[in-house]
Amino acid sequence: MTRDDTLHVRVNGDIKRQAEEVFARLGISLSDAVNMFLAQSALNKGMPFRPEIPDSAPESVIVHSEEELAERLDRAEKHIAEGKVYSADEVFESMRAKYGI
Repeated sequence: MTRDDTLHVRVNGDIKRQAEEVFARLGISLSDAVNMFLAQSALNKGMPFRPEIPDSAPESVIVHSEEELAERLDRAEKHIAEGKVYSADEVFESMRAKYGI
């Protein structure tokens, strides 16, 4: 498929960099990813995914203050020292039970 048109969009720089890192690990460029999105949108005659507003943000996107982060790390170190740890198998089993995966 020839690329004969240009698309200019304004985006959040941090999100763009994060997405570029993801796409680089997949071996594609941001331009390739946008073209894939557009192709899937045209093919499906709509969004290629279902837009949703989550009940709560995943922990990975919640911004914590330096103090909150230090407190969480201290708690984690304490749990490790107390032996409050789980094997990967235990974590996966818990996720399967909780989320049906």
